[in-house]
Amino acid sequence: MDLARRLWNDPLMRAALLLPILATLTACPSYTVVPDADREQLERAHNGQLLFFRHSMFVGQFYDDDRYRLVHDRRFEELTYLRTVEGDPIPPPAAEGIIPAGTRVRIERLEWPSGEVVFRRPLYTPRYTTWVVLRVAADRGPEVTVEREQRHILLLPGGIVDGESFDLWFDAALSSEDPNPWLLSLPEDQQHAIALKRAVPGMDYDALTAALGFPDTITRDAVDGSTREVAVFGAVSVLLKDGVVERVSDPSPQG
Repeated sequence: MDLARRLWNDPLMRAALLLPILATLTACPSYTVVPDADREQLERAHNGQLLFFRHSMFVGQFYDDDRYRLVHDRRFEELTYLRTVEGDPIPPPAAEGIIPAGTRVRIERLEWPSGEVVFRRPLYTPRYTTWVVLRVAADRGPEVTVEREQRHILLLPGGIVDGESFDLWFDAALSSEDPNPWLLSLPEDQQHAIALKRAVPGMDYDALTAALGFPDTITRDAVDGSTREVAVFGAVSVLLKDGVVERVSDPSPQG
């Protein structure tokens, strides 16, 4: 879990990861900005990999393409990969469930938005975005080998311009190390919260990240000898004191 702590404490690493989730719709035939040589190297390195979700992920229909399922660590109503011509976001259909952290995935392929690929993608999908096509295990745990029937899509965020920035984002989302022993060592209330993608008091950086992913913004101040941080995850705001969650502001209904 060292990666989570490094990303929380290193603003340069955070800046590389906490990029706005953008959908750039242009007249260009391709939105592929990662160089060809880097793409080939990334495909060799990642296609076929067996990994684990570091974070619990919302799951639901992949926009207007019901062949696939979308997975994302943010609430679907907050996603802005797809926009109208006026610039208004078009969110995907509402999430239908949650895939818990520690679920095994297999990288089937990296699908870059080349001209031919963009042409054959459905109109109301993020056509100009790189799709990471996953086969996802039916349940959490390293021993689960049965995969869900449909393929799942993990979308590349904006700002990924080369192999290095791709791998930084990729390694923050997916882990080659099985996180389940660590997850099972947590207090039961934290395990339950992570599975529901909720933050609860008492979580440290690692548990909070497993539940919500990495924050959009962090503000940090020293108050009476303690370090206080406010981490913002879309509509959710989390107050931490000395690296431990103290209070959570979440406007969504508590299921």
